[in-house]
Amino acid sequence: MNGTWIMPALDVVVIVMLAAVSWRLRRDPQAHADWEERERRLQEIFERLRVLVAQSEGVARDLDGALDAHERRLRALVDESNAVGARPGVTATRDAGAIDRDVIASIRGLAAAAMPVEEIARRVDMPAAEVRVVIGLRDDERRGARGKASRSRVATAVHA
Repeated sequence: MNGTWIMPALDVVVIVMLAAVSWRLRRDPQAHADWEERERRLQEIFERLRVLVAQSEGVARDLDGALDAHERRLRALVDESNAVGARPGVTATRDAGAIDRDVIASIRGLAAAAMPVEEIARRVDMPAAEVRVVIGLRDDERRGARGKASRSRVATAVHA
């Protein structure tokens, strides 16, 4: 038996079913009204979904901007703490928003010991998101140093 007849048979069945639905909708005004009501409700649902998507995109952009500002602030604090650590005898002034150099060192030490971020956050009494940023800044510094070294090796290989 060859299965080449299956596709045309399925096409015929679908066409017959569509004709039956169309015939029933034309014959029964109540079924047609119910169908129109379902269509209208579906259109309303899709419109609400479009509005929700637009709102969520706006909220996501706002959140992205806030996270970017927060990352810049933390990056500046880490740079400041690194600069203070590089000059002996200079002490950093502590303001309300500054992260202490010892806290950063303990975060990095605990992260190096493969401790979960939530546990690190609990131990240093800091939000987990800020702990992730401090750990990420350290990873960025390492990647940056490796990137510079690999770029110099590539440049040397190209010139050789």
